[in-house]
Amino acid sequence: MQGKIVRWNDDRGFGFISENGTKDEVFAHISQFKKGYRRPRKGDSVLFQVAMEKGKQSAKSISLISVKGIPEDKPSIISNVFSFLLLIAFGFGIYSFVIKPKLYPAYEEMGFTCEGKTHCSSMVSCDEAKFYLANCPNVQIDGNNDGEPCERQLCNSSW
Repeated sequence: MQGKIVRWNDDRGFGFISENGTKDEVFAHISQFKKGYRRPRKGDSVLFQVAMEKGKQSAKSISLISVKGIPEDKPSIISNVFSFLLLIAFGFGIYSFVIKPKLYPAYEEMGFTCEGKTHCSSMVSCDEAKFYLANCPNVQIDGNNDGEPCERQLCNSSW
């Protein structure tokens, strides 16, 4: 059916629709209007269906006619590109300051190289032992497999 809103109480979210060609009024609740449009106003033309509720007629599936939908806020291409670049910069920062230091601790940047040392007695410092444990094959410097090399000789934290 097609009609017009003859009364509308926006504060309470309801009003009445008069079907074209009749003076009968049908109750209309805001919840029955299709989403994506502005709020209804007195005088708006509408398409609707009529249903019986509690012995009274009410309008269902109400659509505003000749009213443009509310435009969706679509982000611009520049906004999308900027967001993408910001995300890349954030990821690079996380990698540089959180992940990389854990993957490559400071002792790895002290110039150590794998020279075939396998025992703590061959090591010069705790940092060298940590480098060997993390990077060199066949080392025998972590007897209890806790990740801390040469605990008795070089890396004793109680000194």
